[in-house]
Amino acid sequence: MSGSGIYAVPKLTDRNWVEFKTKTVMSLTARGLNRHLTGTVKVPKPLKLSADGTKTLLDDGKTEATEAEIETNLTLVDMHEQKEALAIQHLYATVPNSVMIQVQNKGSVAEIWKAICLIYEGKSDMVQVDTRARLQSMKCSKKDDVKSHLTSMMVLREELAGMGAPVDD
Repeated sequence: MSGSGIYAVPKLTDRNWVEFKTKTVMSLTARGLNRHLTGTVKVPKPLKLSADGTKTLLDDGKTEATEAEIETNLTLVDMHEQKEALAIQHLYATVPNSVMIQVQNKGSVAEIWKAICLIYEGKSDMVQVDTRARLQSMKCSKKDDVKSHLTSMMVLREELAGMGAPVDD
């Protein structure tokens, strides 16, 4: 598990996508980062400089910003970047390195999250079919340990439930 306590999210594997997605969304929401994940957060724009580079201008491009306005803008930009970095760090800490390499050049945490979703939601159906087939083809011969066999079946059943494809009793 990555993280601790209430924010614990399992490391992403091919078999736990549904659990990972649910816990990641809840963990980032609990940290106040959900709008970063969904891409609905308003991104503050840095103030512009005058053509000669001597003045910091407000959004109208004409009015010179006061020291307080400059500081407020810098604080908003810094806070946004810190929250983006926190959410990205959370994702990078819980996905395999191979996935991180595939998504690391995306521009925002929302774009990274969308890319991760595309990778795993495509795999999810194939993995479910494979896992269900393995479960259905399991047989316990007379010389096998029945308890071990049932445990193996329960593990596959739990994997399917974690993928959002529960098996009824």
